[in-house]
Amino acid sequence: MKKNNQLERVPDELQKTLDLEASNPLADRKDEIANLLNSDRFIADYDACIWWNGCYYCKDESHNWYCIKCTF
Repeated sequence: MKKNNQLERVPDELQKTLDLEASNPLADRKDEIANLLNSDRFIADYDACIWWNGCYYCKDESHNWYCIKCTF
């Protein structure tokens, strides 16, 4: 997959937590992350993005989550 060879997939336990957090329709932060990274193209490769515990995470079409950026 394109960009994911630069990012590490988060551990399985965190994957489950992020899936649960992302089930809230108001959780999607794709636009916010695109602005933060100044890259709509990068974010277009993901199905969902959320903020959780100080970091932005995005999920690809294979339902794998990746840590995009932490702000602490």
